[in-house]
Amino acid sequence: METKNTNDGYFFKWTADKPLLWCFVFVFFCFLCFATPQKSIIDPVILKEFEQAKQLIEQNRYEQYQQGMQIITALESRLILQKNYDQLLYLYLEISYFHVTQYDYNSAKKALDKAEKVLEKHNNNCIRGEYYEHLAVFYNSQGNEALDEKYTLLSEKYLSKYAPKEKQVDLYYNLTLLYLKKKDWNKTLLNSYKFLKINEETGGSKDQPEINLIIAESYYNLNDFDKALENLSIAEKSNIFTNHDESYLLKSRYYLILGQLYQKQNNFKAAAENLKIANDYFKKRLVYRVVQMNQSLNQKRELEVKNIEFQSIIKQNELKTENYKYKNYLLILCLITIVSLLILSYFQYRNARFKSSTNTLLNQKNEELSKVNEELESALTVKKKLLDTISHELRTPIYTLNGLLHLMKEDKSNYEKNIEQLEASVQHLYNLSGNIIEINVLDSFDNNYVPRKDVVSLEKLLVKILTTVEKNRSANNNSFSLLFDKTIPEEVVFDESKLHQVLFSLIDNAFKFSKVGEVVVQAKKLTENEVQSEIQFSIKDNGIGIDPSIKDKIYDLFFQGSDKINYEYGGSGLGLTLVKKTLALFGTTIVIDSELEKGTTISFSLVFENYRHKEEELTQEPVIKQVKDPSQIKILLVEDNKINQVITKKIITNKGYACDVANNGFEACNMVGESDYCLILMDIMMPIMDGFEASEYISKFKPEIPIVALTAISEDVNKELFTVAKIKKVLSKPVDVEELYRTIDVYCS
Repeated sequence: METKNTNDGYFFKWTADKPLLWCFVFVFFCFLCFATPQKSIIDPVILKEFEQAKQLIEQNRYEQYQQGMQIITALESRLILQKNYDQLLYLYLEISYFHVTQYDYNSAKKALDKAEKVLEKHNNNCIRGEYYEHLAVFYNSQGNEALDEKYTLLSEKYLSKYAPKEKQVDLYYNLTLLYLKKKDWNKTLLNSYKFLKINEETGGSKDQPEINLIIAESYYNLNDFDKALENLSIAEKSNIFTNHDESYLLKSRYYLILGQLYQKQNNFKAAAENLKIANDYFKKRLVYRVVQMNQSLNQKRELEVKNIEFQSIIKQNELKTENYKYKNYLLILCLITIVSLLILSYFQYRNARFKSSTNTLLNQKNEELSKVNEELESALTVKKKLLDTISHELRTPIYTLNGLLHLMKEDKSNYEKNIEQLEASVQHLYNLSGNIIEINVLDSFDNNYVPRKDVVSLEKLLVKILTTVEKNRSANNNSFSLLFDKTIPEEVVFDESKLHQVLFSLIDNAFKFSKVGEVVVQAKKLTENEVQSEIQFSIKDNGIGIDPSIKDKIYDLFFQGSDKINYEYGGSGLGLTLVKKTLALFGTTIVIDSELEKGTTISFSLVFENYRHKEEELTQEPVIKQVKDPSQIKILLVEDNKINQVITKKIITNKGYACDVANNGFEACNMVGESDYCLILMDIMMPIMDGFEASEYISKFKPEIPIVALTAISEDVNKELFTVAKIKKVLSKPVDVEELYRTIDVYCS
């Protein structure tokens, strides 16, 4: 399938209002242009006479119109006289559909009402199914979706049971369009394939691009992109698609689905190009429909004018032959003429309003396209900034690691110092990856965040963070002080990991942007009651400060003020973004007071639950019991990476524990069936059988073996999967060795 790529910024956002408009236009077009009801089994002689009548009526001349209607009336009378009720019913259905195509809904409904009365006395289940099918088309053409659905389902009830295959073709076509409007993609696919199968079996055309597009859209919404592309390719090769003069809507639908598919695959350039093409064809289709509607209105006006002229001639002849005895008729005729002219004026006014509304709609779409173009350009800018920032932040510690490893091979005299620098570089990489994952985690909460309830000593936490940061930023030669309000409860209940993340980011920034300065961290109690305490934190430095012109932008992803600041101070630009998103989970935000070249003070407040009132609700880890002989503890390590196998197994056996290794979840299931283990350390992302599947399987036949995940994927994002798999705890890679030992002691005691 050939598509075009361009740098144009046009791009559709498939929001709730746009599919409604597009679906209505597409389905209405399909019903009128392609979903013609199956030709009834009508007598060829009767059909020939009816075709003559149609040709006369379609000339839009009053005399011919009267002649055509006389032929239809004569046919109807003859069939009633012959008591040929089946042929009479088929005639009514043909008349109804003809009037629908001529937008004469009153005449169409009269024909359907006649058919209903005949069916009440002379029922035929097959014809009744066709009658309901025509009723569905009638109401669909007027936009009555409720009655369209009702009669389409009734036609299915009768036609699927009583009608031959030849008469079921359009049934499944109409069902396909019905479920397309309802966005029931599975039923849309089911009926689409039934239509194609029966259409082929009954000798119908294999060239059905509109059905292929519907199938492609259904697979797209079911996230089966390969099958969606396959059906788009079939539609594109269709003769109707390539050669039909009125295929604008098919082509706009094709490029719209293709553009959305590229958008889901993050190919924004291809998405923008194809959606722009879709928009162009949609505009052409609107223009084409406006021209058709104008022609139809003009034809109706001409017919009405001819009718008035004809009646006027009759009245004039009557007046001449009767010696103008009936002058009152002339007055009536004048009144009719005036009313007709008023009606014509009204239609002209409606036509003008329709043109105006169409132009307004086109202007709105152009504005939306411009807006989406701006959003796309903004997204591309963020993407470029992401690549530049992450590339720099990754390469710097990787260069350090590579260089230190080389130096350690050449010179082992500074072994301990090199180890410290290696640890610092690894920690930098770990923090960077953690920040990137945390951004994704915070965006996935969607107001469903449930905070952890940890017992936290605020003073100890602040001392630990300050000590760590001061050590990491020792090159800046800053001093620090902690002002801790002693009235703050010794222990409170809060999500410790989130609090640590916020405080660490803010304190680390204060140290980073200050040189030979002082950082003051203060914790102050604002309010307290028996249940909770509100505490304010403030971090003050005398560093470079924040320029007022960029104060509103510092929360943006990867924003660092300027390239100069980035080169001099480094960083990924994720810190304040994470802080803002994290504090938003707790209904608060930070307040910044800063002056350029003089320093910055950042403060925020949080509400903590008092520990003494929440003891019964806290989840406490089991008490660790001492094991005299560690060799009695047998652990199964499930890990597909060979290097990780060697490292983790060595860490475990260094403590004297026994350790077996499985290369994937399938091997682990077999090994658990053959041996008993005290604990299973389970990786998640593995070939053949992943960790979730293996854990769920093992927990069913050996639920007594605790399973601990040892993985790099996020626990918060995949919490439900960990719960279903009966995984007791999640240890993130790279693993904290001491935390691993504590976990083994807890679950193997």
